[in-house]
Amino acid sequence: MILFKTTKDRINYYKVSIYPTLFGDFLIQKEYGAIHFSKPTNIIKEYVQSNREAIMLLLDIAVDKKSSGYLKAK
Repeated sequence: MILFKTTKDRINYYKVSIYPTLFGDFLIQKEYGAIHFSKPTNIIKEYVQSNREAIMLLLDIAVDKKSSGYLKAK
């Protein structure tokens, strides 16, 4: 899921991805930065035990970022 936020001088993005691992758990990778930079500002990795937990965390992040002004990309 990719979220965008537009300010006066730049466009920021927040990308959240879910990946299954070889050990049966799931990796949630959060990446954010400004579009005009070639590399992200930061990448945060977090592991959860189940797909349900991963989706619940993804939804929590989406709600939190929506209140910060981010909008989902189509």
